[in-house]
Amino acid sequence: MQIDPLERRVRLNVRELAGFRNAPKTERSGGHAWRAAIGQQWHKELESATQARHPEARFEIPVQAVWQHKEWRFDIQGRIDQIVPTQAGGLVLREVKTIRHPLPDAEEILWDRYPDYIAQVAIYLGLARVLPDYREYELKAELLFVDIDSGLTQTLRLQPEHESTFEQQLDALLPFLNDRRHARVRLEDFELKPAFDQLREGQAELFETLDIAATQSRTVLLEAPTGFGKTGIVLEHALRQMKSGMYERCIYLSSKSTGQLQTIEQLRRMIGDGIRYIQMRNRTEHRIESPAHTCTGDSRCDEGLGQLWFEADLHTPELFKDGHFSLDEAKRLGAETGICPYALTKACLPYAEIWIGDSNYVFAPASRAVFSEPYGFDPARTLLIVDEAHNLPDRVADALSVALNAGELLFALEEIESAGAPRQLLRTGRELCQVIDAQPIQQALSPNSQYLLLDLCEDFERQLREARFDFDAAAPFALDIIWRIPDLAKALAGPSWQWLHWLPSAGMMKATCLDASQWTAECLQAFSGSILMSATLAPYDSFRTSCGLKKASADSPAGSAVLAIGHAPWRDDAYDVAIDCRVDTRLKAREQYYETTARTVAALAHYSPGEPVAVFFASYQYAENVKAYLSATDPGLRAMVQPRGVDLNEQREFIEEGLFMADAIFLILGSSYAEGVDQLGGRVHTAMVVGPALPEVNCVQDARMDASPSQAREEAFRDVYIIPAMRRIHQALGRLVRAPGQHARILLHGKRYAEPAYHEQLAPEYQSDAYIRSADELAHWLQS
Repeated sequence: MQIDPLERRVRLNVRELAGFRNAPKTERSGGHAWRAAIGQQWHKELESATQARHPEARFEIPVQAVWQHKEWRFDIQGRIDQIVPTQAGGLVLREVKTIRHPLPDAEEILWDRYPDYIAQVAIYLGLARVLPDYREYELKAELLFVDIDSGLTQTLRLQPEHESTFEQQLDALLPFLNDRRHARVRLEDFELKPAFDQLREGQAELFETLDIAATQSRTVLLEAPTGFGKTGIVLEHALRQMKSGMYERCIYLSSKSTGQLQTIEQLRRMIGDGIRYIQMRNRTEHRIESPAHTCTGDSRCDEGLGQLWFEADLHTPELFKDGHFSLDEAKRLGAETGICPYALTKACLPYAEIWIGDSNYVFAPASRAVFSEPYGFDPARTLLIVDEAHNLPDRVADALSVALNAGELLFALEEIESAGAPRQLLRTGRELCQVIDAQPIQQALSPNSQYLLLDLCEDFERQLREARFDFDAAAPFALDIIWRIPDLAKALAGPSWQWLHWLPSAGMMKATCLDASQWTAECLQAFSGSILMSATLAPYDSFRTSCGLKKASADSPAGSAVLAIGHAPWRDDAYDVAIDCRVDTRLKAREQYYETTARTVAALAHYSPGEPVAVFFASYQYAENVKAYLSATDPGLRAMVQPRGVDLNEQREFIEEGLFMADAIFLILGSSYAEGVDQLGGRVHTAMVVGPALPEVNCVQDARMDASPSQAREEAFRDVYIIPAMRRIHQALGRLVRAPGQHARILLHGKRYAEPAYHEQLAPEYQSDAYIRSADELAHWLQS
C-alpha cells in the first residue's frame, strides 16, 4: 500500500483492500509456505478442469482501475483467478480459495467464516463493471471453495447484498488514510527543537557533512566517537528530512536496549508530543499473566483477537498518549481487555511515524514481517537508521543461520503425528534425527554427510508441502521446528564460502552463515535512505564489504555508501596510553602471568585512590582467575566482576555500586557492560585492557578464514580475528571519555599490542610508544 496523503491518493492491491481491518492482524503459525504451495496446486488442477469444460475461459487476468471514493482516489490492482463465459453470453468472475473446512456446508456459515474472500470477489466485480473490456457483458461473481483435506468443492455465487462489501472496505480504510494525512500535517507543523542547546566542537561540521553525504548516496556510513552526540545529530537530520517531506517514516534500530532508551530520551526532548513514535519490544517483554489474558509466547496469544478488539471498542490512534504508546500501557490494556499486549503494540505501528526496535525487525527473515507488513508501510518513503552498526554483519549472519536440534525435532514429530501427519513424513523426519545424532561435534560435516542430510531435508520438505494434515491442531513450537528443515535444506545447498555446516554440540545441527553481505545489501536497498552509524566502523572498506556495499560514485549510487566522519578534537590528547610488554595473554600462556596481571591491577588501584579502576578481560573465566590471584596477593583490595544474565536496571545498579565501593571493576569485552553502559565516562580515569579479545579459535573461525576474500593468510587473520578484537577495545575505551575535559589513563596489558599487526589497528588516540617491560617502568609511568 502506497499513500500520497497530500494528493489523497492510495495505490494498493485487491487483497490488501479486502483484508483491511482497523484491528490487529492475527499471526499465522507454521504452515503458511505449505498453504501457499497447496493453493497453487489446486489452482492449477481447477484451471485444467475449467479449461476442459470452457475452452474460452481465461485465467490469472490482471485488473487495474482508478476508483474515486469520497475525497480519496484509489488505484486498485489485482488478478482474477478465472473468467468463465456463460451460455447467455455473460461472464463469471471466479476466485478459487483453498480452505480446511468440511464441504459442503451452509452458505451462511461460509459467508460468515470467510469475509475477506467475499470482499475480494466483490471488489473484482465492482472494478470489472467500470472497465471498458467488460461493459458489454452481464457480469456475475462467485467463490469456488476447495477443502484441501477431502478435495470436495463448493461454489458460492455472490449475492446482491454482498456487493456492498466493496464500498464497506473503502469506508473502513478511510479513517486510516485520513490519519496518515493528518500525520503529514503533523510532520509539517510540529516544532523541532535542536538536539543540543549549544554545539560542541566538531558537531556543526558533522551536521553539514551528513547533509551533504545524504545527497550523494542512499546509504551513509557515519562514524563519530562515543559521547560525540551522533544520536542527536542523526535524529535532528532525520526529523528535518521528514518535516520537509523527504520521508514519511523513520525506523531507528539498535541491538541494545540501552541504545533504544537513550534514543527515546533524546527524541522526547526534540519532538515533545508533536509526532508519534513507538518502541517495538519482543513477545517475551510483552508477556503478562492476568485473569483476562495470560500470554503463551506464541501465536496462540492471538486466538479470538478480532472479537476481543471489537468488544473492547478500541480506536488505535487514541491509544497514543503524548505521542507515544508504551510497553507499560500495552500490558495494562492487555490485562484489562484480554488482548495480547504484543498484538496491541503491533496494531499501533501503522499509526506511528517513528519506529524504534531491534535490527532483527528489518534484517532477520523470521522477524522482519513485524515491520514490513503493517498497513501503509512503504520502505521507499522511509529512512532507516542503524545504531551500533559495527555489530550489523554478525547480527545478520546470526539471523540467517539455521539450527536444528534432533531431540526437539523428535518432540515436534510426535506433535504433528497426533495432528494426522502421514507416516512417510514422520519416517523421513526420524531418519533425519538419526543422521544428525551420528555426526561428530565441533567439526565441519564431511561431504558425504552433507549430501545425505541435504537429501533427507529436501525429501522432508517435499513431503511436508504435499502432506495434508491439520496444521491448526499442532502446537506452534512443533510447526516452528519442522519449518526450519526447508531453511536448512536451502543452507545445505548453498555455496561453501557462505555456509559452515557443523554440530556445536551433540544432536545440534547448525548451518552457520559466514557471509551475509548480499542479504544485508538487499535489505538496505529497499529503503529510500539509510544511515549506518557507530563509533567503530573502521576499517571502512572491510565494513562496506561485510554489508555488501561499495564506495559511492556518480555511476553507481545504488548499493554504494559514502562516509560522514565526526571529528572530536577534544579527544586528541584525552588518553595517556602505555603498552605492557611483560605478559603473554594468549590462551595457552596466560596462566603463567595471572599473578603479574593481578599485581598490575593492584598497582593501578593504588595510584587511583578513591576511584575504581576499570579492567577489561576477554572472558569471564579470565576475570575470575585473576580475581582469585588478586584476593591472595592483595586481600584488602576489593574487585567486583560483572554479573551474568541481568537486565538493564541491574547492570546500572552494579556499575553504581562498583563506582562507590570497589577498587577494581572487572568487565568483559564485547558485553553490554563494555559497549552499552555509559556510566563510566568522566567517573573512571584509569583502565586496563588485558589482551585483545580475539574470537575463539574453532571451526567457524577456520571457515571464515578459508572464505575470506583476502588471499594472504595474514590478511585473512587480520579480518577474521584482529579487526573484531580491536573494535571491542575501541568500544570499551571510547566510553571512558565522553565529553570535553575528560581524561583517561589506559594500560594495554599484553605484548601483542606492540606487534605491528595489532598496533596498527588501534585508533590513533590509543597508539603509543610508551612500552613497559618491568615493574619499575610501570611505577614510573603511573607516577608521571
